[in-house]
Amino acid sequence: MKLRTLTVLAGALGLLITVPSPVNAAAKQTVKVYMTGDCADGQAVEGVDEDDCELTVNVTPKTSRRSAVLEVAYDSDEPEWEELDAGKTKKGRLVFDAPAVDEDDYWMDGVVLYRVTVKKSGVNKKFVSRTYKVAYTSADAAANDEDLLEDLEEETPEEEEFNEQMDRAQENNEKFNPQSGNNSTTQPIGDRVGKINQACGSIGMAKTKCDSVVAARNGVEALSVLGGDADRFCRAVSRIAMGVEMQCKDVMPKLFG
Repeated sequence: MKLRTLTVLAGALGLLITVPSPVNAAAKQTVKVYMTGDCADGQAVEGVDEDDCELTVNVTPKTSRRSAVLEVAYDSDEPEWEELDAGKTKKGRLVFDAPAVDEDDYWMDGVVLYRVTVKKSGVNKKFVSRTYKVAYTSADAAANDEDLLEDLEEETPEEEEFNEQMDRAQENNEKFNPQSGNNSTTQPIGDRVGKINQACGSIGMAKTKCDSVVAARNGVEALSVLGGDADRFCRAVSRIAMGVEMQCKDVMPKLFG
């Protein structure tokens, strides 16, 4: 019997017929993708930015389970997308890591594109995020890029506040350190050289390499000289200068400011 005939008959008999919804119908979901970490500003400079670039997938309601793929393209002019990672949301969330180093652990150089594809699920269509572009710059390349150096030397309000806190910490440290011999919150060049030499000695760095660090014009150039010793050096020099271990991105602007 056709549905129209059944409806007419039901109306004549005063009956109410409820047509159930499809069994496989699923609630509509909202998908959002965004980039976080030091690469969120579109650039990642070796020795200045950390290797913590992430793409986060958020799905609501949080009970939803969606499969997603992180895709990468290394040619920004003619992108050829390839799968970099895959996973499934848990409690509505999935975080992808986008490493700043290649398979040989060298910092990448050039523009890399990222996007996230969330696969179709029930009534929810496939979702493709916008393309995120990150310009990777090695320490060697950064040392020769004057425009980039000028940009890195400009302090944001957050960086200015951080440096003021470092000044206060150093001042307090000098008050209680009789060997300091310098009560100025602004380090003169001689004091900087002394701290660099102390740090080099504490990690066993060759004198020729240490002299090249001293002769560097700025933090990025110093990082280029330090290479694989950068992290150990930064932790050592910050421990000597301020009594606390810090990362290169926080130490170098202060040391060469």
